[in-house]
Amino acid sequence: MEHCNFINYSRRNLDFNVVQYGYRRCASGFGEKPNIWQNYLMHYVYSGRGTLYADGKKIPVEKNQLFIIFPGQIANYFADEDDPFEYRWIEFYGAGMRWLLPEAGISVENPVISDESGKIGEALKAIVDGGQISAAGLMSEFWRFIDALSSESEHEMSHVERYAQQAVYFIQANIGRKVTVEDVCRELNISRNYFTEIFTKYVGMPPKKYIVRQHMDMAMELLRRTRYSVGEIAYIVGYNNPMEFTKAFVRYAGMSPSEYRKSAQ
Repeated sequence: MEHCNFINYSRRNLDFNVVQYGYRRCASGFGEKPNIWQNYLMHYVYSGRGTLYADGKKIPVEKNQLFIIFPGQIANYFADEDDPFEYRWIEFYGAGMRWLLPEAGISVENPVISDESGKIGEALKAIVDGGQISAAGLMSEFWRFIDALSSESEHEMSHVERYAQQAVYFIQANIGRKVTVEDVCRELNISRNYFTEIFTKYVGMPPKKYIVRQHMDMAMELLRRTRYSVGEIAYIVGYNNPMEFTKAFVRYAGMSPSEYRKSAQ
């Protein structure tokens, strides 16, 4: 087994940054233990095969494919016994990924994409093979990687897909207020039943559940990475009443915001 790992120690930006990145040529059957991942974790397979296990799903991956693990997911992965994969990987965080990854066709429901041109793999290789570089240089290379990711995944969207994407953008752009399904339907000028049907099909969950998830995921990120009070975080994610926010958070996470912050630390 061959591997290397580089850590970005100059993470002054708490909103978005690369945490670490590296390379591994796996031995037969090598794998990671199941873990609840706190950041985005992308792997690009340069040779061989393996398997991603995420939220109870078993997904095969192979050469010229990229797979991603999302924050809060219970996930792990294994190299194939006969043809173990070789990959480069990068770990990062940032609320902006809520906008960027859907544009690249990547979601919790669709965590694996193919790289037919090889541009994504080349961009990640430039980061990893560059070794320990300056924070500014690292972020410059990272944005080239994200650009390659978005460019490779561009495709002609149907009007149904466009509705779903417009809805996602509207919800995320209004994360600071309590958007309802009715608000989204008015924005798109379509009926609630039709909207719910197409959104659930393309996003993988009903719109009401997606809206709550966006608010709560943002709240979790703020609880982990900032010193804002629970009341301040409630306001940031669209709740004017901290008690209402706390009740919603408990329903979503199974613990209070204060308990979550303590466990995350």
